[in-house]
Amino acid sequence: MKNAKQEFLEVTENYKVIAAVISLENKSSLSSDDSDDSDDSDDNVFRLKPLYTKQNYEDFLKFLDHEYDNGYGGQKLFGIIYCENGVWIDRGEYDGSEWWNINIYPDMKDHFEDVTVLKYERFKKLTNLNRKI
Repeated sequence: MKNAKQEFLEVTENYKVIAAVISLENKSSLSSDDSDDSDDSDDNVFRLKPLYTKQNYEDFLKFLDHEYDNGYGGQKLFGIIYCENGVWIDRGEYDGSEWWNINIYPDMKDHFEDVTVLKYERFKKLTNLNRKI
């Protein structure tokens, strides 16, 4: 058994989270055995939107604070986490086991001659976004 909140905090400890969309398969069944597995309600999905507040983040962590079985069986935790510096973290699953994959946007200068302009434009957008926080 694993706690989704603790797992999230561990995988993001070295990154600045910009936004996230996490879904827990039938969240209510993660803590009790008497629920219906066909529940696909929005109660099982949390969207931590860009420019989130401290309260939004605390609500997000509260949503994630559930035990689930990350071993053999069906996948229980789904999602993607957007971070600064071209990093995103998504959920991986194989044969019933699940984990988080940390992905880094490849450096464009490995394939293109002049990407300085593109990097500057992206930096300006992120700077403007962060000023609004």
